[in-house]
Amino acid sequence: MGKPLHKAGLTVALLLGACAGGEDMSETYGPPRYALEDCWRVALIDFESGDPVRGAEDMALDLEGGRLFISAYDRRAVEQAARKNREAPPHGGVYAVSLDTLFDPQTDNVTVSSLAAPKDFAGGLRPHGLSYDAKNQELVFINRSYRRDGRRWRMTPHLRRIGANGEMFVGAPAPAHCAANDVAADDSKVVTTFDHASCGIGAGLENVFRLKRSGVADEDGPVFSKAAYANGIARLAEDELAVAATRESAILLLKNSDDGLVEGGRIALPGRPDNLTLAEDGKLVVALHPSLSKLASARKLGLGKAPSRIVEADVSTGAVNLLFEDPKAALFSAATAAVETAQGLIAGSVIDEGLLVCRADA
Repeated sequence: MGKPLHKAGLTVALLLGACAGGEDMSETYGPPRYALEDCWRVALIDFESGDPVRGAEDMALDLEGGRLFISAYDRRAVEQAARKNREAPPHGGVYAVSLDTLFDPQTDNVTVSSLAAPKDFAGGLRPHGLSYDAKNQELVFINRSYRRDGRRWRMTPHLRRIGANGEMFVGAPAPAHCAANDVAADDSKVVTTFDHASCGIGAGLENVFRLKRSGVADEDGPVFSKAAYANGIARLAEDELAVAATRESAILLLKNSDDGLVEGGRIALPGRPDNLTLAEDGKLVVALHPSLSKLASARKLGLGKAPSRIVEADVSTGAVNLLFEDPKAALFSAATAAVETAQGLIAGSVIDEGLLVCRADA
């Protein structure tokens, strides 16, 4: 998800979540491709601190190198620390993990080291949306820095680049929309989503009235502003993007026009979409939130768990298939990003620890 929900946004999320429901969708879509018994959890242990990694919210694939890149930080812990107005909020990391290691059934934990150090980032390292630029061997992500503003901590997002192979390369910060959420990068262009047009009280009004004012921006500013909570983004082709419209329960298919990006189609989804990734066959792997009320309670208040649902969407036909379903969060809570390879499925969560792993041949 995007930046912290405003109080009005949290209230409406709780109300809307009751309608979204956490019901099991297998009756409508058939059994999921990956059953609960075919999946397990893999803990990520940060080498420097020795602590479990929580909040592996976004991820990107390097199929040629056999790696999974992960952006993670404990969002709730950061927000709580910022509210206390004392020490700087805790940091996160950008990690690389071998796909073969993750898909090994004997793997129940992996020790990881961040590809970048918090000291190299003014305001700290708290990576959010993440993209892999394969040609330049770089990772591009939205970093949420926290700096003192009088007696309080103020969060400001920046667009950052680091080397993907452990090189000590950290690019200079680039400006980002105040509500920057996710990023899609290649060797020629970087675009980001912004989940609200406003970052003040107007953001709460956008939530309450489901205003379609969020969208996509490039280095010159917004190029599309007609989505209700634009979230994950994926590049489908040179002139086509897919954007998760969380509050519309849909994927928007955007294409170039003389007036910027326009909606060329959409795919309805059984839940609220978060991050999007492309599978090897060109289909979109989408992490959904079946219940906004349970997500809001778990993320903002630390109460209970939130169900996880992952689907596959065919952009050419609009067909949606169920990949994973955990309506009671028995195994994994609030999946926010997922990738699928020939070996199987991997998911991360904004609130849970570690990763969900499901083998294709289990």
